[in-house]
Amino acid sequence: MSSSRRVRVPGAAALAVLLAACATAEAQREPGWEVRVPDRVDVAAGATAPLAIALAVDRGLAISRDADLIVDLDAEPGVATRKKRLGRRDAVDPEADAPRFAVPVRGDAAGDHAVRLRVRFWVCGARSCRPIDVRRTVTVAVAAAPTVDAGP
Repeated sequence: MSSSRRVRVPGAAALAVLLAACATAEAQREPGWEVRVPDRVDVAAGATAPLAIALAVDRGLAISRDADLIVDLDAEPGVATRKKRLGRRDAVDPEADAPRFAVPVRGDAAGDHAVRLRVRFWVCGARSCRPIDVRRTVTVAVAAAPTVDAGP
């Protein structure tokens, strides 16, 4: 006599749920760092306003002082920055564990203009470091200069 044994093999749907759960758990653990920038900066035409850029890491991690920290700025026509590239020495406090920058942005033409950022640095744990390369975009809203009424 033969006995038939039934073996259950997880279906594709169960496997997909398991993989999604693992991916969600991995996403919750990562990244351990953050680049904080505002979505929008308001400035009057001809005036200057600060664009705040802040780097933050979780407890137990550090931003390497031995490796370069580079912030590249690419502003559309209509807004301008004094420098196109910043380093740790340009930070508000270059010796800070979590550097932050206050980049002066000048509004030249009315309207919404993008400033694209590329931030590169190394995050280090107890035994190893890994490179971080992040891109963000900030909208700089330039308000038209008020018109002067000549009056009577």
